[in-house]
Amino acid sequence: MVSQNVEIVKAADAIAARKSVMRTKKFLVGFDGFVDEIIHAVGTRKNNLEYDRIQTISEFAARIASAAGKSANIELVPLQEKLGGNGPLMAMAASGMGCQVTCVGMLGYPDIHPVFKPLKSICKVVTVGIPGHTDALEFTDGKLMLGKLHTIKDMNWSRLLEVIGEQVLRELFFLSDMVACTNWTMLTEMKEIIDNITSMVPEGCKVKFFFDLADPEKRPRADLAHVLKQFSKLAKKTDVILGLNQREAEQVSDVLGLKDKPEESVKGVEAASIRLRERLGLYGVVVHAVSYAGACVGTESAGIDGPFCANPKLSTGAGDHFNGGFCGGLLADLPVKDSLYSGVGTSGWYVRNGRSPTLDDVVGLLRSWGQGTLKD
Repeated sequence: MVSQNVEIVKAADAIAARKSVMRTKKFLVGFDGFVDEIIHAVGTRKNNLEYDRIQTISEFAARIASAAGKSANIELVPLQEKLGGNGPLMAMAASGMGCQVTCVGMLGYPDIHPVFKPLKSICKVVTVGIPGHTDALEFTDGKLMLGKLHTIKDMNWSRLLEVIGEQVLRELFFLSDMVACTNWTMLTEMKEIIDNITSMVPEGCKVKFFFDLADPEKRPRADLAHVLKQFSKLAKKTDVILGLNQREAEQVSDVLGLKDKPEESVKGVEAASIRLRERLGLYGVVVHAVSYAGACVGTESAGIDGPFCANPKLSTGAGDHFNGGFCGGLLADLPVKDSLYSGVGTSGWYVRNGRSPTLDDVVGLLRSWGQGTLKD
């Protein structure tokens, strides 16, 4: 007999019931943009058509380590070229949920790059520069994102004003229900952008702001400490939500000097979200991992398992799709737990199918999962 989870089915029903509400919500997402080249690393080449891929990051690391003091030739097989960047991927996810999305970013200039045309077909796009390039090496246990950022340095506040104009930029911000600022790590001029946003935002502003750090390990600790203070400063004027993955939650906890580190469990990430929200004085913190997620928004917290996929068709962009689904849930005024289900449902469908889902797709996956019929 197939076991069922009533909670998940009820969450699916609750998300479906808010479909019309999501369609009324305006969501601004920025400010990066990448062309992602999805790649497999070859373990064994059988013939000119067939090969066995290197399955795991550990196996790939061992292959590289074995070449120390010697040399190695590792073949990379490009599988597809697709739109990338935290902003565009999150925009795709939120658009699929039904939100009215505007994506501002490095999407090609003066004309939009062809890989971003699927984004342009479902939401409004404003391009301000040439995208970066990412070699995304996919493995069964994760991915390695090898970024080429020479064009991304052009993203700064002056560039936004130059291309968009201050009045239009203000309208984009303050006619939105939520603004997501993604990829702080690679957008090295984000400090100036956040400072200007904070200056623009009036006390009691009703626009919610969502921030995604995107692997801050490559940035100095002092930079991470500074941006956390910027979030806290902005949070005195309006609602600020910080999105983190498990590793980022550990890094932020360390920089803040918190003794308790996020445990790798549902209860662990929920507890971490509570601690971090209280320490930073934010409206909300959400922490997601590969197979679970937790959040604390306002005074409400929750933690859930996710629909884990052992053999993902595509994992690059899974976190961005979680963020898009989770924020869509919050915009639809869903409880935190249902918003988490919206997030894991969105990312769960994405990794299984290799493309962004619609809200109906997300609801269908959650119902199948809750009824015990979801396949890997």
